[in-house]
Amino acid sequence: MTDPLFYRLFAASPETFFLLLGMSLESARSMAARYQFQAIEFKQTSHRTDGVFLPKEAGLPLYFLEVQFYALASVYADVCVKAYGYLKQHDPAQRFCAVVLFASRDLEPDGLVPYQPLLDAGLIRCFYLDEMPDNADSPLGLSILRLIQKPEDQAPRSACELIVRAESEIRDEALRVDLIELIETVVLYKLPRLTREEIQAMLKIHDIRESRVYQEAREEGIAFAIAKLAAKGMSAEQIAAILELDLAFVNRAIATPVESMHVPKRRGTES
Repeated sequence: MTDPLFYRLFAASPETFFLLLGMSLESARSMAARYQFQAIEFKQTSHRTDGVFLPKEAGLPLYFLEVQFYALASVYADVCVKAYGYLKQHDPAQRFCAVVLFASRDLEPDGLVPYQPLLDAGLIRCFYLDEMPDNADSPLGLSILRLIQKPEDQAPRSACELIVRAESEIRDEALRVDLIELIETVVLYKLPRLTREEIQAMLKIHDIRESRVYQEAREEGIAFAIAKLAAKGMSAEQIAAILELDLAFVNRAIATPVESMHVPKRRGTES
């Protein structure tokens, strides 16, 4: 259940990954701009990566991300299969580093003999979410990582604080919306007894979503999603069905820039 959360976090805030590696905030942002983050599936083996940072320029290493929240003796073998499988299919000479993010150190397997040379060489690096510093001035992405590990009784208050930070620190409107929705989803996973509406009320999400800034950012994101699906060859009818949008709007979005577009929901769907 946690894998989609990490994928969404690193996709929305890729500098968080490089902060995890110990870089400064400035260096992490610079490095993130030089990579593209993807989840890659290997059809022959049915393996799927938790995430891969693909360099946009020659000379930089590939980073393979594996998130582990339960005990698995084969975790190092799994990440190696994915890393070497990718190298075999693409560039066998490409430098790489496999990063394993454990929820806690006690989930790390005992049988390290086959992998110790890779660990010693830094080709496999391990991090432990519960040992990450929980400072009030930590970058927002790292603080969201820590939220995933918070006890249930602390998560709502921490989430409210993170939402306030997102509203004040993140200038990019679309990114701000993505991070706020991610924070909401983390709390929803942690408090499954509550409905989404109750979570939104607790975190005052409804107030945020009523704002003009939120609506504009959401509209821009939807318009870009339409353009991306259209580029993959989907018809307007298929896109309208997938995104639950009005067909006439989808047709306009395909042919029109995203600016100043109002996004109506498809007839028969909730507002």
